[in-house]
Amino acid sequence: MTAKIRYKTGRALQRWSEFSTDERIITVCAISLFLPYYLAAVPGLFAVFRALLLPDVRHRMTAVSASGYIYAALPIFAFPAVVFRNWFGLLGGVILWLMLVFMLYLFTVMRVRFYNNIIDLMLILSMTAIAAAFASKIIYARTGLSLYHFMFDANGALLTSARQSENGIFTFMFDSTRTASVFWNPNYYGYMLELFVILALYRFEKRHSPWYLVILFANLGSILLCDCRTAWAALGVALLFYVAHYKRNVKWVVVTMLITVTVVIIILLVPMFSGRLASNIINYDVDKRSKIWGDAIHWILRRPVFGYGMNGFREICIMTHAKRIRWHSHNIILNTMLDFGVVGLAYFSCMIGKIVSVLNKPQFCVIYSQIRSMIMIAGLATLIHGVTDVPILGVQTALALIFIVSGCSVERNERVFKRLTNFCEIYEKH
Repeated sequence: MTAKIRYKTGRALQRWSEFSTDERIITVCAISLFLPYYLAAVPGLFAVFRALLLPDVRHRMTAVSASGYIYAALPIFAFPAVVFRNWFGLLGGVILWLMLVFMLYLFTVMRVRFYNNIIDLMLILSMTAIAAAFASKIIYARTGLSLYHFMFDANGALLTSARQSENGIFTFMFDSTRTASVFWNPNYYGYMLELFVILALYRFEKRHSPWYLVILFANLGSILLCDCRTAWAALGVALLFYVAHYKRNVKWVVVTMLITVTVVIIILLVPMFSGRLASNIINYDVDKRSKIWGDAIHWILRRPVFGYGMNGFREICIMTHAKRIRWHSHNIILNTMLDFGVVGLAYFSCMIGKIVSVLNKPQFCVIYSQIRSMIMIAGLATLIHGVTDVPILGVQTALALIFIVSGCSVERNERVFKRLTNFCEIYEKH
């Protein structure tokens, strides 16, 4: 066992030594996704500023077909915030633009092997996130200390402390207290778990290693820790679409449906998992979402073209002296229109269309079909989750999705690399 660990460590170090400077920076950025919230943005900001300042890197970014489209987005994100005097939103809009520039930087570097290495790294680190989630459960069970006191008894009644549970159901780590692990918000953690499951499925399809199945089911089960109901729905629909559309195998569809039904039955019947599914909780959430959506539509109609700037719902809550300050409108379409209006919605729709057009190129479909299906499924899960939440507003969640989407550039980069290799071989011969 020790010899195997040494061998794996030696291979990892050798691979690191073979990485270019850009690849090492991107690797550090991938690791930073598992740092506490805002710290995750620090390596990414360094990478963006370095890319914009170095002429050779900037030239490579300009050579990407989407570069002008991304560079021109800054006024769309900044103008509404300036008009509405939403200065916090102006900062958020600039950060959003820098994230898109970071995506452009990834587009210049990602090749198949490096892309798969980054995914493997994220999957390994996802296990440390699970450990952090379990640790937070244990700490709460023993001390009652937690950032998120969402806990329910067997009848669905809200509890304010683990010590108030008298029926003995909640013991040690298996209580209904939601955990965010290192991702700031339980719903953000649920979305990250969706992505980890999809990534693990992609790597298992590629290499058929049982370790990917272990990681897959570990992350799948961890959705119970954050108790994110939307994550179950989004992941369930995305995986069913995957087996129905890409596998086209009745056996896969039946097996996936049986697993889904089994999980749903367990969640409904086991009290420690079903607290938040009680009817009074569901009715409360539906009423809350309906009111938020109604308020969002009301304010969208007042500024339908450009919106209010990033985090517009928060600024409106402050301006109207709302009882509770909410950061978004709990729907990805409504939130986009509230922040950036019809112009912003059209911009992001065109961006999605551009990415899909690259993925649908015949050569990409044939050679990189597994990467294509993985990106499409991750996008579908994001849209489904976005019906009742805005999962990509988190720093880590947005960067994780950007890492996945950057896989659409592998065909271009492999083609460029092959052309440069052939040129070097011809040059050496002469």
